[in-house]
Amino acid sequence: MRELRQDKGLPLRVVAAAADMDTALLSKVELGQRLPTEKQTAALAAFFSVPLEEMAAKRIAEKFWMEHGTSAGAEKAASLIKRAAGERRKKRSHDG
Repeated sequence: MRELRQDKGLPLRVVAAAADMDTALLSKVELGQRLPTEKQTAALAAFFSVPLEEMAAKRIAEKFWMEHGTSAGAEKAASLIKRAAGERRKKRSHDG
């Protein structure tokens, strides 16, 4: 998120206002200390012209690592999710 904002030369306050959050919260989001709500995620995606699916996926991934990143099975779980996603894609393309 910070990279998107800095690439456009935007101050925290401008991006925070677009997502209806204060600058302290946006700073914590950028530092990986907090997560934006789904509504804020949608607003940020629209503001930066990023597909909502991509921004939502990043939010979900960040939430996973915040909740499970220190557990012994976190990397294995991420690997299983990746494999399952590939299998689902294959099944959808095969069924469709």
